[in-house]
Amino acid sequence: MTTTEGIQYHEQKARPYQAILEEIASSKNTIIHLPTGSGKTFIAQRLIKKFRNQLKKPWGEGGKRSFFLVNTVPLVNQQKNVIEMMCPVDGVGAYSSEDGVDYWKKADWDSELARNQVIVMTSQILSDMLTHAYIRIEDINLIIFDECHHAVEDHPMRVIMKHFLNCKAHEQPRVLGLTATLLNGNVSISKIEETLKQLENTFHATIATVDDLGEVMTYSTNPQEFIQYFRKPQMSEAAKEAISLLNTLQNLVMSVKLPVSLPSKDFKKTPCQRDISNDPNKIVKAVKNLIVGMITNLEEMGLYGGSLGILAYIVLLERLKRKASTKEENLLYSTVITHSTEARMILLDAMENETGYDKIIKHSSEKILQLIDLLKEYNPLILEKPGELLKVNHSRKPLCGIIFTKQRFTSKILYNILMDLKKARPDEFEFLKHDFVVGFSINPFKSTREEHYLKKSSQKAILGFNNGDLNCLISTSVIEEGLDIPQCALVVRYDAPTEYRSYIQSKGRARSSEASFVILVDIEDKQSFLIKYDAFQKTEERIRNLIVGDDSRAAPTTQDIHENLYDDDEVPPYETSNGNILYSVSAISLLSRYCSILPHDQFTTITPVWLQEVVENGAKKQVTVILPIGSPVKEEIKGDPYSNTKTAKRSAALKACIKLHELGELHPLTLLPYKYAEVDYERDDIRGCFPNWTKDCETEIKENVPKPGSKKRKRKHKIQFPSHLDAVPDSSVFYLHVIKMEAAFEKPNDNREKALYDFIKRNECYGFLTQKPLPKLCEFPAFTSVGEITTSIEVNYAVIKLTPIIFELVKQFHYFLFDQILAINKKFLIFEGTKNCMYVVPVLEHNGYNIDWATMQTHHTVPPVAAPSVEERKSLVVTEENYTNCIVTPWYRGTILPERYVVTKVLEYMTPKSQFDADCYESYANYYANNYNLDILGSESQPLLEVRNISTRMNCLLPRAATLKAFTDKQLKMISIAFGDDKPKGFAEIFIPEFCIKYDYPGVLWYKATLLPSIIHRVHMLLVAHELLVEISNATKYGQPILKKTESFQPIQVDRYIAINSLLSQVEEPLHVHTIDRIHKGTDDCLKKVVPLKKSLYKLQRKKIDKEYPWDQRIEPIDVERNLSTITLMDIECYDEFVSAPISSASNNPCSPPRIVPKAPAIAPPPIKYVDKIEILKKTPTGRGPELRDVLAALTTINSNDTFDLERPETLGDSFLKFAASLYLHHKFPNMNEGQLTNIKGKLISNRNLYYAGAKFNLGGRMKVEQFSPRSDFLVPGFFAPPKLEEFIEQRQIRPTFLIGIQFTEEEVMTGELSEESWESVMNNFQNGIAEAEPEGCAQNSMQCYVHSQAVADKSIADSVEALIGTYLLSGGILAAVKLLEWMEVFPPQDNFADMLHKPVQTPLSKNLATEADIDFLLNNSRTDVEKILNYTFKDSTFLLNALSHSSYIRNRLTSSYERLEFLGDAIIDFLVTSHIFENCRELKPGEMTDLRSALVNNVTFAAYTVKLGLHKYLCSELNPSLEKAIMKFVEHQIERNHEIEFDVLLLISEVDCQVAEYVDVPKVLSDIFEALVGAVYLDSGGNLETVWSVLYKIMHVEIDSFSKRIPKQPVKILYEMIHACPVFEKQIVVNPDIPKVMVPVSFTKNDQRLAAYGVGVNKSQAKRAAAKLALKILDS
Repeated sequence: MTTTEGIQYHEQKARPYQAILEEIASSKNTIIHLPTGSGKTFIAQRLIKKFRNQLKKPWGEGGKRSFFLVNTVPLVNQQKNVIEMMCPVDGVGAYSSEDGVDYWKKADWDSELARNQVIVMTSQILSDMLTHAYIRIEDINLIIFDECHHAVEDHPMRVIMKHFLNCKAHEQPRVLGLTATLLNGNVSISKIEETLKQLENTFHATIATVDDLGEVMTYSTNPQEFIQYFRKPQMSEAAKEAISLLNTLQNLVMSVKLPVSLPSKDFKKTPCQRDISNDPNKIVKAVKNLIVGMITNLEEMGLYGGSLGILAYIVLLERLKRKASTKEENLLYSTVITHSTEARMILLDAMENETGYDKIIKHSSEKILQLIDLLKEYNPLILEKPGELLKVNHSRKPLCGIIFTKQRFTSKILYNILMDLKKARPDEFEFLKHDFVVGFSINPFKSTREEHYLKKSSQKAILGFNNGDLNCLISTSVIEEGLDIPQCALVVRYDAPTEYRSYIQSKGRARSSEASFVILVDIEDKQSFLIKYDAFQKTEERIRNLIVGDDSRAAPTTQDIHENLYDDDEVPPYETSNGNILYSVSAISLLSRYCSILPHDQFTTITPVWLQEVVENGAKKQVTVILPIGSPVKEEIKGDPYSNTKTAKRSAALKACIKLHELGELHPLTLLPYKYAEVDYERDDIRGCFPNWTKDCETEIKENVPKPGSKKRKRKHKIQFPSHLDAVPDSSVFYLHVIKMEAAFEKPNDNREKALYDFIKRNECYGFLTQKPLPKLCEFPAFTSVGEITTSIEVNYAVIKLTPIIFELVKQFHYFLFDQILAINKKFLIFEGTKNCMYVVPVLEHNGYNIDWATMQTHHTVPPVAAPSVEERKSLVVTEENYTNCIVTPWYRGTILPERYVVTKVLEYMTPKSQFDADCYESYANYYANNYNLDILGSESQPLLEVRNISTRMNCLLPRAATLKAFTDKQLKMISIAFGDDKPKGFAEIFIPEFCIKYDYPGVLWYKATLLPSIIHRVHMLLVAHELLVEISNATKYGQPILKKTESFQPIQVDRYIAINSLLSQVEEPLHVHTIDRIHKGTDDCLKKVVPLKKSLYKLQRKKIDKEYPWDQRIEPIDVERNLSTITLMDIECYDEFVSAPISSASNNPCSPPRIVPKAPAIAPPPIKYVDKIEILKKTPTGRGPELRDVLAALTTINSNDTFDLERPETLGDSFLKFAASLYLHHKFPNMNEGQLTNIKGKLISNRNLYYAGAKFNLGGRMKVEQFSPRSDFLVPGFFAPPKLEEFIEQRQIRPTFLIGIQFTEEEVMTGELSEESWESVMNNFQNGIAEAEPEGCAQNSMQCYVHSQAVADKSIADSVEALIGTYLLSGGILAAVKLLEWMEVFPPQDNFADMLHKPVQTPLSKNLATEADIDFLLNNSRTDVEKILNYTFKDSTFLLNALSHSSYIRNRLTSSYERLEFLGDAIIDFLVTSHIFENCRELKPGEMTDLRSALVNNVTFAAYTVKLGLHKYLCSELNPSLEKAIMKFVEHQIERNHEIEFDVLLLISEVDCQVAEYVDVPKVLSDIFEALVGAVYLDSGGNLETVWSVLYKIMHVEIDSFSKRIPKQPVKILYEMIHACPVFEKQIVVNPDIPKVMVPVSFTKNDQRLAAYGVGVNKSQAKRAAAKLALKILDS
């Protein structure tokens, strides 16, 4: 294996001359001149090793870096691999423009430089790094310039050396240049010495070579050189006719005058100014050159090659025609194609009598035939044939050759001629395996596949040649230098070299010692070529004479370097105060880069306007530059006069860059333009927008920890127990609060149900004691198996003093109730007595309410479920008096949770001997004997008991499934089982008393006790909500949460839809998603063939190339350039479609719009209801504020599975927040662009920011986040895990599940103090490993309540914040919501956002900087037309101009383009439409409301309105055929549909969905101007949303009404419903971390092939929707 110059990787010892040159290069800057193949790169590697000591320190701490610079992209990785293998350095980085480094920040480069000690890159990148201060010259210890002879004029290598100017000599890096030619072009003999001196001055170096070239020649290139002369073919009549036709066509083309794409007539130019921004003559000249190429190929190659050449050019013209920007340009291509085809037909007709091989040979030129004969000499059949004369292949070697051509098209045509030759004579030319290579470079700013596909083809050709799969490459000069090409036996110059460098470099490819270098020369040019050839030889000899054996070449002096390098700039460079130097050679590209980040759509390229004028009596030229509308620089910038346009333009560009730098548009340190959406969050005014972000927030993003603000990030929050339930130390005063229950259902007929109904009506009930008075609470429903119970709390009914003894009795009863009656207490809880102190007591109603002290004193324990003794069974007496309404439990059932039954009736007419209900048993006694092996021991006449099961469910917050009538039988059964209601109502259970345990505790209290956990939970949450209500009211001065005696809060109501979903969530399985079928095919590894290592490696390398490109190899089209003889127009179409596709897309042909239309209902909708008022907009923050139930709903997540949740108000709050944030930022940052505003807004309304806002007032501790489940996580009021144990869990960061199995004695429980023995037992459990760690950011909620905590997802808190905003908006309108936002500090209170709602905006008109006439002129006098369409008259027409100004509208120097207004208008529409839906479509489910809003508020719908109203006609833009074509396509689509906005229209691809112009159905500009006009009306009307809605509703009311009756399906749902598509959405990909934009891929099946589409959006849901739309489009195509 060899390097690029033939050095063996395993070779350790340098050749003698290499060692000498290495020593020279070690001591001073050196340019090493050695022939190709003599090992220059090896010397460079040795130098890296020698200087590597300076690389050892870390980057940024004194460590330096070595740079190896190359000129072409393929050389980057090639040199990296060699250095990695040969040099003992830590890390070798390789970078080219293809790696996207152009927009890297300093932090990115610092990261790479810290990781790699040696950097291989193209010289342009290092030039940019130095210009933009990403690295300093003194940070580099060694720079190696490969092919350094290129460093002339403005080459990046020369620019890099200019940066040495301000670096002290002792800090400058060592410089090593490598070259085989020294000269970059033809130089006269007398000028060679001067040219070499210039090269030495550039690199501050001296040229060094060997003393004796003879030693080197044994290693390097020294082929046999042959010159073969050919005669041009005599022109046949057909050729003459074709050439005449092409010459006529050439003259016709040159007479064409194409229109200027940017109509500069809009600028007030001086008479002597000329617009040089766009030169349409370039297109004409380019087409003319194509025709010249056709003629040249015909003259050189003959009829056959000429006809192929014309076809190759026609293919290119067909592709250019598809991308024509004007009708005239399109017509030009069509005309040329037609005439070229005619010329080709003349040639084909002349060859029609011949076919195959004879056709090629007869109609090919002598030059082509000589090339064919040359190749024939390498045919193995010829080589083995005795007596064959070989003119070139003297060594009789097999073919391994390169054919160099001057033009790319020549390479392609030769390839196709040789391919046709192989097909015609496969036996004679079977040995020939050829391909062509024409380029490797990729423009990183182009997003299509074309350059990537061409590069891939070239890479595969080089790889095939290196591995022997190919034996002949046809190429341009692209492989003359540097590329790792094996030793060649033959190098042919099909076109004679015209310059010394090309001659030396191409000859250098003939590396074999017996190789042949053949030059084909026209006999007519023999004399001139020999003169040139002789000059090449003399130049080579002169260079040898100058440098070989000359050890005393003087190093360039400081003066020489200054004169020839530093001071040779015509335009003085710009040096900043930080020492950065911007040279004029870089100014135009920097200005272009700045313009490229200004706002624009995918159809528009934003460029400045360049105006040139002749000054100083025609002696000089001066250029003026005008920057696009998106730049704050509105004035014209004049450059200095110079003698040529090139320099004058650079001067203007440099001055523009200086102006931009002074205005802060370019980074103060790097001089780079800020990215369009880039935001410096460290700026004080921006940081001030986020008062809830502390320093700790910045360190929250950690590896393996879910992101802050996400659904996966779950943290522990201390539960906010209501302060009303806090204990009052040293106080014996308690308040009694009575729990009242009223049956909300009619009295049942069934006796068993009637008994429970009677219980509810009974006077015995419960109350609870607190040490603080409670506020009024709202009524709420509770649900039992018999029906709904309206529950209310009569707060502060009475005040009572409790002595310590009485309090102990209360506490004992309270504990007894939950521990034994309900059995939901946990044995590891002890009495804490400071938080959550509410003590349940029995209450009797008799002339008022009194505490039932007798019951408390009587009942202390519940006997365990066990079989009674024989005596007890025999002596059992059953009467109606002692059993009716008592609670019993069958003692023979071995259940963990004993089932409790209330005796509804003593059946005195039935005994154990009575007949059993079912025929299979004779009697009840027989039933028990057979099933339980029980015999009657007591009286055989004991009456039986009719009983009713008391559900063990105890979650009484949800209605019973049967009452909702919304479930299938299967669902009903599953829900009943899940909730413990599975006992069928119709089944009458009858017990034998002897087999039951009867409890003394009153049945009515036992039954009502089952409701206590739900009531306590609801009271707790209502108190939390009330406390929050009071807190907000006190801070914002809005609301009166403390009600008067005559007032009451509205009761909690059941949301049927939420209740149904809550019940279903317990039992339903996830929806089935159709997945990909997996077909497993067995393989027998033993049968695999053994493949040679080289062949195996070659296959792996080919696979690696395939993997480097993001498309499936199977969808690659026919390569039209390699199949010229057989291609069709359809092949060209498919090829162009493929290469024009976005590089990120894997789809094949997404062109036609989808036609997937859900079926419409048969019944037409009712007449349209016109509601143009929104009540929310009229509300003011007066009155008592939000209802308590609404605040509670805002604290209740969907996962809580309650009868209400935060989803609806969250939807409204989210919409308002977007509007408020947009307006706030629009006013706060008047100079920021839309991208920056969007970026900040994304952070402002992000879940992370909202989480911080909620966390600040412990919202996470106030929320209800999980379903209420008394059996698993009920917290007995007043009881917690021991404080010492809680602290231990917190310190050790273990999960509270550690508490399982821990039990304390009753004394410890009631006193709240642990014994030493108990604590030791706990520690033993820990030491025995009974503990589970609580991972950071992944807390689980199980058992957290026992340690005063709950685990809440960050996103849930953010959702609750939005729900609270929505709640206050509904209650008190916009100002109430604003007050809340400022209280939570989502917006900084000091910014007074309320004032911004109607804040006037200064305009050029209001500041008297322009007149109405000026604005009307810029509006093309369309103001009244637009006002008539909108039915709105603008007070200040500047807003209208702003709204209609496209980013290309460069003549508007008064306002910016519409992006900022579009940013504001989008949020306004979203808020108003959402508010309307909320008020007028209350019957819709939350998901349906969201879908309806999505259908109404999107770019496609807005674009349809724009076209329907004709607003697109008034767009102010410069001529942009691509954009106009896209607009017209959509306009025609809508006209055909009579402007109806149907479901399938919503599935069209908008510009924001995929960001590739070729795929876009709906240009974003159409929706942008609609949104911008809404923003303009809002600002012009002084922030009057009602005015805006009146304008908007007139436009949208038809779709609002129709869509609300039949909500369009979302694309994701439609895609999932397509069974055979089997869609799979992948993880989101962050497109750009600096802006809120993500990409979501979706794979799917079409015609048994897996395809993929990529959707883009500001968040995951939008990107997913876009991906689904693209997938549907592909599926329907």
